[in-house]
Amino acid sequence: MHHFKIKPKRQDTMKNLLTVLFAIGVLILSAQTIESDFQQTRFIKASGKSTESNGKLKFQNPDKLNMTYTNPAKDYFIIDGKTVKINLKGKKATIDTDKNTVMRTQKNTLLNCIKGNWKEAASDNNADINVTEKSKEKNVTITAKKANLKGYSKITLTYRKTDNMLTEMILEEFNGIVNTYKMSNISKK
Repeated sequence: MHHFKIKPKRQDTMKNLLTVLFAIGVLILSAQTIESDFQQTRFIKASGKSTESNGKLKFQNPDKLNMTYTNPAKDYFIIDGKTVKINLKGKKATIDTDKNTVMRTQKNTLLNCIKGNWKEAASDNNADINVTEKSKEKNVTITAKKANLKGYSKITLTYRKTDNMLTEMILEEFNGIVNTYKMSNISKK
């Protein structure tokens, strides 16, 4: 009985090496972190009142977002996988997005807008997309196809063309509340 050793062809070895290098590259890209300062303006159409707040934003791909407010201090909005934790004006909540479809849609919309996946954000909100480009920015408008009791009637996004970083996000809710987020000092790691 003869035992034969089959040596892999050099071509197969190179192919395997390229596959491993590609997988490592995908892991490195998926490990991106985005940090920025943000300013939020909340406008209520019914009363005509607006409030200003600001803080720090940290996004870690694929599903972690931490918005820690410096004004008002101690407020936060945190997405960690399927969980959303909120502290707004002393009112705290922890929400399982598997059980709360409204919060799941909001979570997915925010993450997809930050990642630049506006097609998915539009799909989650049953909306149409319009994209326009200027010399230094890309503007994306997501408009709901039909009125709903909850969710966003319109989402307006502005991205820097050089690196596809979100610089402004306007979330218009069906109930007449408009939240505008302006990002500054944006860094990607």
